Amino acid sequence: MANVVVTGSTKGIGRGLAEEFIRRGHNVTVSSRSQADAERIATELSELGPGKAAGIACDVSIKAHVQGLWDHAAASFGSVDIWINNAGHATARFFVHDLPENLVHTLIDSNLKGAVFGSQVAVTGMRRQGHGALYNMLGGSFQGNRLTPKMGVYSATKSGIWRLTKYLLEENKDQGLMIGSISPGMLISDNWFDEQKHLTADEWLEVKPLLNTLCDYVDTATPWIVEEVLANKEPGKRIAWLTSGKIMKRFFDAKVLGKKRDLFSRYGLP
Repeated sequence: MANVVVTGSTKGIGRGLAEEFIRRGHNVTVSSRSQADAERIATELSELGPGKAAGIACDVSIKAHVQGLWDHAAASFGSVDIWINNAGHATARFFVHDLPENLVHTLIDSNLKGAVFGSQVAVTGMRRQGHGALYNMLGGSFQGNRLTPKMGVYSATKSGIWRLTKYLLEENKDQGLMIGSISPGMLISDNWFDEQKHLTADEWLEVKPLLNTLCDYVDTATPWIVEEVLANKEPGKRIAWLTSGKIMKRFFDAKVLGKKRDLFSRYGLP
């Protein structure tokens, strides 16, 4: 049984990961900026069993909050065996020069600062206890040099997290820690839907075939991701759900074989 921390885990991918750990009998500490939300989700997750959940408010851009998250997890379950820096924000609406100042702060605070502070706290605690695994969340379709339109600052933060993870791996190679990253793919979540609200009806119909090809449900990908995290023995591994090979196969199936996916009927969308 492992004791797991997933930041930003009251909804979306974070909650999906937490649910899967709980179902496999592992304990999870979840976090949100809202204490009420964190406690409510912890109660709901514990009912899934057989693992147990604890919850605490945490703004990942404030290091003292992140340290409080570690302390709460350690006090609740005795140790932190796996830490996943999942909390983050995405936006696909602006060119770099048009991105409003408040969103610049939000992206850098939640994505980059959150990963840095989470990594600092986790590595320090894991060195002290003598073991542990740390995973940083890369972009949904992180492919190194690939450019996704209107996601320049977001992508810059995720590229920074990729480089940060490389440094963490090098700096801790003799400490007995497992350092890695997760590329979850393009998963349909509450946050994902928030990003689509700016599309007009015509724009939605235009982009929908591409999204049906590339996207997945959270509950499709997270069971596989959790199994990979639990089984991984390879330092530096990038656990990737949506690989280049999978993307190529999906386009082949859609365009050559005529196999169409209809992900959005679940939500009543045209």
